[in-house]
Amino acid sequence: MNKSFSFLLLLTFIATGLAYILTVLNQEIYLPMLVSVLLIALCVKNQLNIIHLSTLLSILIFLEIITIFFLDLYASDFPAYKANAYIYAVHFSFDLASFFAIKHRVKISLLIVKRFQPSKREYVYMTHADILLVGIFFLFMIVDISAFIENLIRNMDYIFGIAEETAKPFWSWNWVYQSYPYAKAILLAAVVTVLLATVYVERFRPAPIKESEEDSTLKKSEPQHRS
Repeated sequence: MNKSFSFLLLLTFIATGLAYILTVLNQEIYLPMLVSVLLIALCVKNQLNIIHLSTLLSILIFLEIITIFFLDLYASDFPAYKANAYIYAVHFSFDLASFFAIKHRVKISLLIVKRFQPSKREYVYMTHADILLVGIFFLFMIVDISAFIENLIRNMDYIFGIAEETAKPFWSWNWVYQSYPYAKAILLAAVVTVLLATVYVERFRPAPIKESEEDSTLKKSEPQHRS
């Protein structure tokens, strides 16, 4: 069996298992999962980019959990359609923030490294995870927008004052609502799987050459002229 196919099959099993855990336990376990990836990356050599990615995502998901917690308190007396609209809007806002944070992660990492670890500037680069996660969080936003729009359509008589006769055929529109937790669990599992896979792949990347070493190598390779 081809090694690449075996690796892909293993990742599929991991993603499926993580999605099941996220569905059964709670999606809040996503934060401990990210922290676990961060700890793994800290233990493996030259994983600075995954450390930054995991840290950024952990901070954003922590803020999202806190925001949803206070929103639940604030919107406890709201009708369901209004509370759902706020929740979908919060999820979309943080998924959008994650999308742009990952898209500009290299710039963010360079700013951090320049300030705290200038000697590791050569270790900052775009990984496979950066590219894949941008696509995954784009899907997150599509799911959020779809759920938000479906909520508006299903409750158009309450929100927009549409006549009940017109709105009634849409009361049963809950496909996205019903599948929303599962879609989110699958995408969250994909995020963790991509990070873990990149940790493994990055182990085989050659260590970057420092600028001083590169200059020294170039000088050695230059032809020597006798006077």
